Amino acid sequence: MNIGIVPRIRKFYGEQYEFSVDIKLISFIRNVFKKSKIQILFDNKKQKFKIDLLIISGGNDLKYFSKNRENTYKNQLSRFFLKKAIKEKKKVIGVCYGAQFIADFFKSKLKKTSKHVGSHQIRFLPNNLGLNLNEKFVTNSFHEYLIYKLGKKLRPLALANDGSYEAFQVHNKKIFGIMWHPERNKRIKIFDKNLFKKLK
Repeated sequence: MNIGIVPRIRKFYGEQYEFSVDIKLISFIRNVFKKSKIQILFDNKKQKFKIDLLIISGGNDLKYFSKNRENTYKNQLSRFFLKKAIKEKKKVIGVCYGAQFIADFFKSKLKKTSKHVGSHQIRFLPNNLGLNLNEKFVTNSFHEYLIYKLGKKLRPLALANDGSYEAFQVHNKKIFGIMWHPERNKRIKIFDKNLFKKLK
């Protein structure tokens, strides 16, 4: 499987920028997709787009929450590659920021929170994905913005105790968003592995 990842963008020393992907995310992907080829997507003008799965990684904020240059660039990359993936009917998963971006793209509503940094419990909802789920699960949480209303094309998969949406799927498409980081758990969670396997 050919996998493309939109990286985190960070600014250093004036106008120097770093494109980064957590090595733990790479390890998680290689655990799920044994023979995968991974490409970091950092240029929306010259870069070839021959992938089976697009991952929009964590890091950065949506630009209407914070309009600095790195957030603006991450938003531009995410929008370009998401639209291309949708047009070419590729599979997509957004992790944390990536979930927020996909939710916003499909007209969901987000707001700032101070209660989603650390860990918290989530509750999985009935779904038709064939996933073997425990109803409740404690997950890591590193986001300052939550999704409080889903767009009409999105279907909820999991909720936090405050009623915000922790996971969702675009209706009738293999496009998912999860608000936690599967790569940051000490052990790989069965749900995370099974969900990513749905993207094979």
